[in-house]
Amino acid sequence: MSDQDALTPRVILFRHGETKWSKSGRFTGTTDIELTRAGAAQVSLAAARLVGAGKLVDPLRLVHVFVSPRVRAVRTFELLLPPSSGVVAGKVTYTEDIVEWNYGDYEGLKDQEIRLLRKKRGLDLERKWNIWSDGYQGSKLPNGWTG
Repeated sequence: MSDQDALTPRVILFRHGETKWSKSGRFTGTTDIELTRAGAAQVSLAAARLVGAGKLVDPLRLVHVFVSPRVRAVRTFELLLPPSSGVVAGKVTYTEDIVEWNYGDYEGLKDQEIRLLRKKRGLDLERKWNIWSDGYQGSKLPNGWTG
């Protein structure tokens, strides 16, 4: 990495490794699900390639780290940036502000199960359901959000 690149401010997002639900295609938002062994291995492999002096994520150059309090996210953070990496505890914030969506009635369901549920409720009779345009049912959204 060039000196100029190393000084350029950036935001880097890491998604957690595999969970039982992500592997099986279940919608996972607020449910606290741990990483699988394969998920932990995915994160460890990513850390070896991407984290360290002169790599994409240099722990000593991090200004702040935000982590979802979900166990899958916390474990991902621990594997990516263990205490030996040099990240100062005061630079880390665990916050609900970056958690995954609350899928409401769809939490833990697979795509096809959601489609069947919606049809039973009289929805999507003219076109297929789309999470981005149709949203989800049965969850309380944060102030100002629509779903």
